[in-house]
Amino acid sequence: MLFKRFYDDNLAQASYMLVCEKTREAIVIDPTLDVSQYTRAAGAERARIAHVTETHIHADFISGSRALAEATGATVHLSAEGGTEWGYADAAMKTASPLGEGSEILTGKIRLTVAHTPGHTPEHLTFLVSDLQRGEEPVGALTGDFVFVGEVGRPDLLERAAGAKGSMAGSAADLYRSLRKFSVQPDHLQIWPGHGAGSACGKSLGSMPQSTLGYEKLFNWAFADMTEKEFVAKVLKDQPVPPRYFAAMKRVNRAAELPAPSKSSQQLGLPELESALKAETPVIDTRAAAKFAAEHVPGTLNIPLGKSFLNWTGALVPENRDFYLLTEAESDDAVEATLSDLAKIGLTRVAGFFRADVLLDWKSRHGQPEHVVQVSPGELQDVLDKKKVQIVDVRAPDEWNRGHLPGAIHIPLAALPERVGELDTSVPIVLHCQGGGRSSIAASYLQAMGVDDVSNLAGGYERWAAEGHEVKK
Repeated sequence: MLFKRFYDDNLAQASYMLVCEKTREAIVIDPTLDVSQYTRAAGAERARIAHVTETHIHADFISGSRALAEATGATVHLSAEGGTEWGYADAAMKTASPLGEGSEILTGKIRLTVAHTPGHTPEHLTFLVSDLQRGEEPVGALTGDFVFVGEVGRPDLLERAAGAKGSMAGSAADLYRSLRKFSVQPDHLQIWPGHGAGSACGKSLGSMPQSTLGYEKLFNWAFADMTEKEFVAKVLKDQPVPPRYFAAMKRVNRAAELPAPSKSSQQLGLPELESALKAETPVIDTRAAAKFAAEHVPGTLNIPLGKSFLNWTGALVPENRDFYLLTEAESDDAVEATLSDLAKIGLTRVAGFFRADVLLDWKSRHGQPEHVVQVSPGELQDVLDKKKVQIVDVRAPDEWNRGHLPGAIHIPLAALPERVGELDTSVPIVLHCQGGGRSSIAASYLQAMGVDDVSNLAGGYERWAAEGHEVKK
């Protein structure tokens, strides 16, 4: 058996291709929309992609299962678990081979045996992989969003992203039972998870690409000896706020729809930038936070390109509106790469892009650009001693609970669009996160909404604590 892992850093997501060395047939599990990476890899191994499947209805990216099947003629296999309300839509299942507890997919001499492992989602499946040329017993498990390295999938998304009110506790209990059932597998079983560190599908995912069940039993908190009640309380505590695009991804992937094509994006100039801002159409400045803080066009939103770009763009930019990009990319290919990444989370309405030098044109017509004030911990302490300031902590709940600034209010960055009305804009606002990255985005978001007196705590909570200033727990 040939085993290949594909990892998308921008999604912190892993997909897999297994190839039978005897028949040269392949199966792909949890593909993204970048289907060419799988067809190229199959071609390099002289293999034919015969099967495509996925562990569950994804919330954090658009599934590439349908697109890959159309490109290769492969059979699509989807979970038939989860019930009529939360399983795949009927239209999706009409053209798919249904899977349930005990089902098998044979790819030459490779066998995938299905285990229904609800909890993260009701329809979630885990695939036990056997290399039949070596033996009947499974060598590993493709666990999707069920078991991660050091963590398990969050069971609150059905309620918090898909709107199933009151489902969190029940899903957490399902997850507890799934883990106990799965734990009887042999300790040598390799664990191949669907996500790594940085994913919003769990709290504290490890960075290692794989593990073993025996190792997870020793060091993954979820396998510790505890009651169902204790597990439910612990797994639901301090889960991060899901980005709002998760709800849209659930709808699209439940129907197994292909996404709408991206708009034909073209380079635009100052007149179009002025028109976009006048119409309050989002303009995302993708430059580094330090460059944006130094000078930027008023009304633009800063989300720097990098590993978190898709997560925060999906959290802050509505999927049902046109928007623009402002980029330092020197080539059209680099721009197209960004558009392709955005399409992975359903953001295809990029109406055009501006090169970064449009800032020079803007300054020649309008004068001084806007900037984000950076305050040091010492400067903030001096200000707090003299006047009223609203400190806003945009970190995740678990970070907040480990310690926070006195008098701060807690609004995680992903929740800012829904909770911005809670802010007192009549006083200066100082934003902070752990190190300064997320709060820089938050500061730009407030400025783009017209909040004037906004600043960013340089170095964030880490620097504040390191310099010995008071913290609360």
